[in-house]
Parts: sequence; structure tokens; C-alpha cells
Amino acid sequence: MAVFTRVDPIELQSLLTSLGLGRLLSTTEVADGVENSTYFLEVGSDPAATGGPSSRLVLTLLEAGNRQQAEFSTALAQQLQRAGLPVPELFTDAGGRALHRLSGKPTLICRRIDGAHPLQVTAAHCRAIGDFLGAMHVAGDSFSLSHNNLQGLPWAKVTLDTLIDTLPGAAQLSVGDRALLEAQIARYRSLCEGGADLPVGPIHADLFRDNTLFVAGELKAVIDFNSACSDYLLLDVAIAVNDWASDKCGELDPVLVVALLDAYQRQRPLTLGERQNWQDVLCFAAALFWMSRLITRHLGASDLTRREAKDPGEYRQKLQHRLLGVVAIPGVRE
Repeated sequence: MAVFTRVDPIELQSLLTSLGLGRLLSTTEVADGVENSTYFLEVGSDPAATGGPSSRLVLTLLEAGNRQQAEFSTALAQQLQRAGLPVPELFTDAGGRALHRLSGKPTLICRRIDGAHPLQVTAAHCRAIGDFLGAMHVAGDSFSLSHNNLQGLPWAKVTLDTLIDTLPGAAQLSVGDRALLEAQIARYRSLCEGGADLPVGPIHADLFRDNTLFVAGELKAVIDFNSACSDYLLLDVAIAVNDWASDKCGELDPVLVVALLDAYQRQRPLTLGERQNWQDVLCFAAALFWMSRLITRHLGASDLTRREAKDPGEYRQKLQHRLLGVVAIPGVRE
């Protein structure tokens, strides 16, 4: 189970009471995820009743402990929810604060939304994600906070050095893989320092299938803004395309790519600079998640983290395909 922190029911009930959420009836550990502790809660609306109406909530304890990151991601999720995007509404205290504290950890509570992560991605799913991401980037124009990407270019260089120096035994990077990652970091650094027309704003930075909830093909919610930061908007698009529009071998599916990008551009047309640097950003996004998964699987903070880590080889394969070529960005369709 991907739960790192156990909660004290008495302390949890105190938090629920302070938020006016009623009486705790049950807690269920959630196995999804490898970074935070998540529980499903059932809460009775009438503290004096045992069989009255109840509400289903989600409790998330942020394990990373970066206060600035938590404040940024929480404020962004609130702004997007107010803008009408499908983002769960966070419960706030009397002072309007959505970031609480439980078991010594920053904590979020929201209402549980029905839905499931899509297992087989369709063009309809990709259109929904492209539409959301484009609307999010437009809504982010007025977002006043800024927070550097903690897993951007500086992180990539430090992480590659760590992988080279400390990966154990058979997990060590081959000479070819090391050169491949070094080349992507150098390529992206050149892009960043070259003055390309790449708009910057708040990004989700982790818009994978397992951070969405769909019902019958309809996007009900985008969740987990815990990696949100300020970076190139195109990086957010590339991260999404690499997950949503890849086939089982890691190659891009042209139908899915066009569906996602066409929907995105109905909300926000990509700039010329973004079109020109599309392959560079796609490759860097793949390299980032290859390294992230290597770190988590082989050097994770706990045995649980390492066991729950996703396959790094998936993103090695995706990077290799991106280097061979990418699906061109479609023109804006009226």
C-alpha cells in the first residue's frame, strides 16, 4: 500500500470538525501513487447519527515537505477550480486556507469524485486532455505566484550525476545510455539559453492517465497538482503527449497526437517557437521521466517507494522513438 504516514483517528476527527465536515465513519488506504499518503474517508453529516447520510472525501498527506511547492500547487488548483475547470474543490478553514496539517504533514481534503483512470486511451480521451490543458494554460495567465520546476534542467544534471555515481550493480547506466541522457540535457540547455519563443506559466507537470478520472469517456477531474510549477507551457504538453499518445511500444500514435494537440490549440494556439522546438521538448520530457523512474526504483527513500516505482525502461524506449521523429503539430482548426 502506498501509504507512508498513518493518521491518528482522534487528530483526524479534530481536523474534520474544524472544517465542519462531520463525524469520521471509516478510512481506507489508497494504493495508487508513490509520493504521498492518500486515504478515502467516509464522513457522517450528522455527528449524533450512525445511519444518516454520509459524504465521501479524499485525504492527502504531502510527504515531500516542501512548503513553497505545496502552497503553489494548492493555490493553482483553487484558481483552476474557480475558473470552472474539472479540478476537485479543496475544503478550506475559516481563514480560507486549503492547506492543513495532520500527523506533522501538509494535508489536503477534497470531496471524492466518481471516475476511473482510462486503461485504453482513445482519441476522445486525448481531446479531453488537450482541451483541459489548453484551458488551464489560458487560465494560468492571471496566476500571480511563481515556483521554479524542482525537476527541470538543474535537477536533470544533478540527477544524472547521481545515477552515474550511485546506481548499484546491474542497474548501472551503460555507456550508451549515459551518453544518450547527457545529449538530451545538453540539447535542452541549448534551447533554454538560445532565447526561443517558449511561453512560461504554471504547469501541471504530471498530467498522466493516473492523475485523471473519467466516466464513460467524459473527463470528470484532473487530480494531483503536487508537481505543479512554473516552466515552459510546451513542456506540460510534451509530458501529456508522451503518456497519452504513445502506443505499447512507446511510439507516437498520430491519431492520438493530433486529437490532443488540435483540442489544445482550440484553447491556446502554439507559437512558432513552440512548433520549431517540439521535438527537443518531447525528448527532454521523456529523459526526465526516465531518470525520475530510475531514481525512484533504485535509490528511493524506502523499500515501499522502490517497490511501487514504475518501469524506467518505458521512458527509455519513448526517448529512443522521439529521437527518430515525431508527429508534426497540426495547424489550428476552426
